[in-house]
Amino acid sequence: MKLLVYLWAPFANLLWYAHTVVMASLSFLIWPFDRTGDRQFWCARWWCRLVAWSIFARIRVHGAERVRRDRSYVYVANHASLIDTPALFAYLPHPFRIVAKRSLFHVPFMGWHLWTAGHFPIDRGDARKTARSLRRVIDGVRNGRSLAGFPEGTRTRDGRLQAFQPGLFRIALKAGVPVVPVTILGTFALLPRTTLAPRPGPVDVIIGEPIATTDYGERGVDGLIDRTRAVIQQTLEAGPPGRNGRRAVVGAAGLANPPHNG
Repeated sequence: MKLLVYLWAPFANLLWYAHTVVMASLSFLIWPFDRTGDRQFWCARWWCRLVAWSIFARIRVHGAERVRRDRSYVYVANHASLIDTPALFAYLPHPFRIVAKRSLFHVPFMGWHLWTAGHFPIDRGDARKTARSLRRVIDGVRNGRSLAGFPEGTRTRDGRLQAFQPGLFRIALKAGVPVVPVTILGTFALLPRTTLAPRPGPVDVIIGEPIATTDYGERGVDGLIDRTRAVIQQTLEAGPPGRNGRRAVVGAAGLANPPHNG
């Protein structure tokens, strides 16, 4: 099995790039007719599903009914693998945007999609430019665009949950939208940061109960971080919901809620 993984890895990576070129080009062609970015999000969704299928990742989503299309959220997820981003784009139920450093927006194909689909570039290294970039993100979320990101900032090296950075939580507080904890299970086993050879296997994306930020003032960011991280940590420890649906998923209040397959 291990030999097959390494033999397939070059083809899987080639397909990953090919899917990016094809779907980003399609997104760019759709752009003049799709100023909302929703059709381009459809391109990103199918790009990521193609990526998942090419590496034989079997992704299931749970708790999709906990979020509504007609309101915006800040989704925060644990980060263990390069597969995490495709898992979110492919299976979170409603469109969202991401925050990325501005240099990524100049990368051919992927960068074109980020620009035209309305994702948010961040200028780093200049405090004034960074502040202006964050104001644009807050305004975008306040005006109805959901945001998704990884508060750990980088992929875990050992599979354990790392400390959370406050940026996404401050955006949620200033925009006045709920934070949604999202737990991704299984991607570290498939593609940890120490290898570029993805293994086949199951992945579970578990959407927790939204956490209202009205319960926290701007000075309450630490409490919001602690509460969100505790939900994700407990869900990681509980493991993936069983095929029979009996395994509990931890909700925003730290209580057990029944899982729902997407």
